[in-house]
Amino acid sequence: MSNLQRVATVVLGMSVLAGCGSSIASLEVGDCYNAPEIEYAGTTVSDVDVVDCNEPHRYELFAIKEMTDGSYPGESRAADMANDYCISRFESFIGMDYDSSIYYVFSAFPLSESWSQGDRSIQCAVGLDSGTKVGSARNSQS
Repeated sequence: MSNLQRVATVVLGMSVLAGCGSSIASLEVGDCYNAPEIEYAGTTVSDVDVVDCNEPHRYELFAIKEMTDGSYPGESRAADMANDYCISRFESFIGMDYDSSIYYVFSAFPLSESWSQGDRSIQCAVGLDSGTKVGSARNSQS
């Protein structure tokens, strides 16, 4: 199965849960972070632990896009928009095409609740199928 068939979609949760960590909505391009393992499409993630990219981490944020205002497109359409955008930005970040890479794309998008609060962010992260990485994936050509 190609990587194109294995894009994990993460629902961007705007609610901040009690405990330590950062809201996923506060991440910036280049941030490396750890979060609960994403086992299936539709996993909701609210909080993450941002770490230096030279420390072991599961994910690295490589692109953010603001969706256009208007009515919420629906969860399925928002997921498709996020996946399409993230895949389109992958090669310029990693330095090789997605289907040949060892990395997976994890796309995050807002739910209807956070959309009504003004959230329009699509976030794109790369990570390995399992385990952690040390260092940035930028221009890794792998």
